[in-house]
Amino acid sequence: MGGWSSVPRTMVERGFSSSSNALRLAWLLALLGVAPACKRSGAGSEQAAERAEQTFRTACGRCHGADGKGGVAPEGVNAPRNFCDAAFQASRTDDELKQVIRKGKGAMPGFGNLFSDGDLQGLVHKIRSFDPGTKKP
Repeated sequence: MGGWSSVPRTMVERGFSSSSNALRLAWLLALLGVAPACKRSGAGSEQAAERAEQTFRTACGRCHGADGKGGVAPEGVNAPRNFCDAAFQASRTDDELKQVIRKGKGAMPGFGNLFSDGDLQGLVHKIRSFDPGTKKP
């Protein structure tokens, strides 16, 4: 997918003037860019890790940042979660993280069944990789 450059400028200017609609458009574009890679199956652990990296970069990193530190939210919306926060990491189970990805929470939309269980596990592993309490190889 071509990202923002493939969206007609007039559509962005006319149809998505509020920050809420712009946020929805950003999520839609992220989903469109990730959807083809989400339902693949049978790949080895190296391919699964690369797929999780790509999915995080494309869908999650847009708001949470490539470094996992969160970002700046539109006015009136909570900032995206900082995955580098040790207290956050310690307070969530893997299953809770999977549920938030599936169902959404606050300003974060749910991704429903777009991701397979293996893809969700890969995303959780990626989120856990930002934990400052985890030793890096």
